[in-house]
Amino acid sequence: HEVLESEDEDGFPISSGANDKDDIPSGKKVTEESSKKGEKGKAKRKNEVDDSENNAKRKKDDSVEVPTPESDVKKSKKKSKKAKDTREDANVNNGVQKEETNKKQTPEKAASLVKDKKKKKNKQQENNTPAAKVNASATKANSSQVRTFPNGLVIEEIQMGKPNGKRADNGKKISMRYIGKLKKNGKIFDSNIAKAPFKFRLGAGEVIAGWDIGIKGMCVGEKRRLTIPPSMGYGARGAGSAIPPNSWLVFDVELVDVN
Repeated sequence: HEVLESEDEDGFPISSGANDKDDIPSGKKVTEESSKKGEKGKAKRKNEVDDSENNAKRKKDDSVEVPTPESDVKKSKKKSKKAKDTREDANVNNGVQKEETNKKQTPEKAASLVKDKKKKKNKQQENNTPAAKVNASATKANSSQVRTFPNGLVIEEIQMGKPNGKRADNGKKISMRYIGKLKKNGKIFDSNIAKAPFKFRLGAGEVIAGWDIGIKGMCVGEKRRLTIPPSMGYGARGAGSAIPPNSWLVFDVELVDVN
C-alpha cells in the first residue's frame, strides 16, 4: 500500500506522519497540556513545601544555642543566683517561723520570764546595800589580810582605813566602836553601836589582852574582826552571866579616832 504525500504551500511534500499530529483532536491536546501543567504545578508546590521545611529546620538549628565558655559562665551565674535566692528565702522563712514561735509564748512562760527579771533586779538591789558591801569586803579578804597567832588569836582586816589616817600605837588614847559576840553561838553580849565611842589608852592594860594586841596598828576608819581565845579574854572566870568561863570571843571593831 503506497503512502500518499501532500504538498505544502511552497510545493514541498508533507509526510503522513506529520499530518498525524494535526489529526489529533483538539480536546485531547488540551487535556494532555492540562495534565502536564498540573504535574508541573504539583512538582512546584512540592518543591516549595520542601524549601519551607528546610527553612524551618535551618531556623530551628540556628535557635539551638551552641555551648561556649561565655554561655557556660552565664548559666553558672544564673544557677548560683537561683541557689542564693533559695537560701535567702529559706532564711527569711526561718526568721518568720522563729518570730511566730516567740509570739506564741504561753502566758505561763511570759509570767516566768517576768518573775526571773524581778528576781535579778532584787538581787542587784540587795548587793548594793551597805551590809552587802561590808560582807563583800569581808569575803575578799585573802591570806595576807588574815593573821593567825599560835595561841589562837586571829586578826582579820575587814576594811582598810584612810591612807593618811592616824595610827593606833601603844600609849595613845583611841576611840573605838565595837560589837562583842560569843563564838560558840554568835550571841551578842556587848555593843556600843549608836552610842558614844569607847575610849582607852592602848597597851596600858585597861582592856583585855586580845584588844591591846588586835587593835595595834589600825588606822582611823579601819575595821577588823578579832577572834580572841579565853587566855587573851576573860579566861576561866568569865565575866558575869553574859560571858561564861573559857569562852572564845569575837569582836567587830572600828577605829574612830586617835589622840
